[in-house]
Amino acid sequence: MADYDSSLPIRTETAGDVDIFVSDATTPSQKLKVNVDGSINTDLVTGAKVIVTDGTDNLAVNGDGSVNAVVTATDLDVRDLAFATDKVDVTGSSVTVSATDLDIRDLSASTDSVKVHLNDESGNPYSPTNPLSVVQVSDQAGDEICEYNESVAVAKNASVNHDYTVTAAKTFLGEMIWVSGSGKLRAEILVNGVTKFVGFSSTANPNIEIPLHKIMKGLTTEVVRITLTNLDQEQDLYSTLLGLEV
Repeated sequence: MADYDSSLPIRTETAGDVDIFVSDATTPSQKLKVNVDGSINTDLVTGAKVIVTDGTDNLAVNGDGSVNAVVTATDLDVRDLAFATDKVDVTGSSVTVSATDLDIRDLSASTDSVKVHLNDESGNPYSPTNPLSVVQVSDQAGDEICEYNESVAVAKNASVNHDYTVTAAKTFLGEMIWVSGSGKLRAEILVNGVTKFVGFSSTANPNIEIPLHKIMKGLTTEVVRITLTNLDQEQDLYSTLLGLEV
C-alpha cells in the first residue's frame, strides 16, 4: 500500500470560528463579496448598467423603463371575427362608406326596381319542389275598429243585438270577437243577416273568444251583428268586435 495524504474534518466549538470564501478556482484571490446584511456585493456603482444581450444584439429599453418592442406584420390575422363576440372600434370625426347600389331608404314603385333571379343562391332553378320564399306581411293599411257594447240586466232566455254598420265604400275585415258574462250565454255572429259563427260559454269559462283572422268580411254598409242570448239568470252581457276597415 502506498502512502497518501490524510485529512481531518473541521470541528468548531463556537459559531464564526471558521470563515468559508467562494473564490475563482483559477485566481483564488478573486473572492465573492458579501455585504453586512448577507446580500451579495455586486460592486455596481451608481449609474452602472446591466445589458441583456444574445452576444450580438442588446435588448432596447425605453426612457420610461418599458421594453422597446416593435411588431411588424402584413395582414396579421389570428382568426376570423365572430359577430356575437367581436367588435371593431372606429375612431375619427367621420366615417366614409363607399358602395355600389347602396340603398338605405324605402323603395318607390315609380323610381325603384327589384330584380328577381330565376335561380336560388346555389344556382338551382325555382320549381314546385324548390319554391321561391314569400313572407306574408302581418300588418295591412286601414282603419282599426274596436267596437264595444254592454247590455244591462238581460233576462233569462232573452236576446240582445250588438250591431256594427260597415262604413260606406269600405270593407270590414274581422279579426276577433270577444263575448263575456257572469253566467252561461250563446253568441251568434251574422254578416248581412247570414250566420257565420256560433259559440257557447259555461259557468267554468264565461268568456267566448272567436278568432276571425280577417276571413270574415263585411262589405260596404252591411251590418255585422253579434246576437247574445242569456242562458242563465238575469245578467249583464258584454261584447267587443275587433277588425280593420280598408
